[in-house]
Amino acid sequence: MSQINFEDLANEHPQLRRVLRKIENWMKGHNAAHLINPATLTKEIRGVDTATLALALTLLVEAGMLQRVYKVTTPSGVLAAGEFDDPTAIPPKLPDRFEHYFDTAESDIIPVFRMLV
Repeated sequence: MSQINFEDLANEHPQLRRVLRKIENWMKGHNAAHLINPATLTKEIRGVDTATLALALTLLVEAGMLQRVYKVTTPSGVLAAGEFDDPTAIPPKLPDRFEHYFDTAESDIIPVFRMLV
């Protein structure tokens, strides 16, 4: 997979230059991470409104750098293991971190982004 050039994206979308740089710096600082949770990203790259962040993340999906996937919250509010390409692929039950199964129909489904490059 080819490396996406943030500078090229920023030149093509100058209105998103600042947020693209912030996302690039965040990714460099979290090089072991394979997922981006927008809620976490919003807290960690202050000064960017959620609409602008959403536009930038969508641009990175379109550029092939990220893929939108879905995770499920456990009854205790943490994200369960497993990523799903489509929310309809989420099984009716999943284990929490203690291997206790819970009904996913009663849980929140959270869109996150898998880093592809």
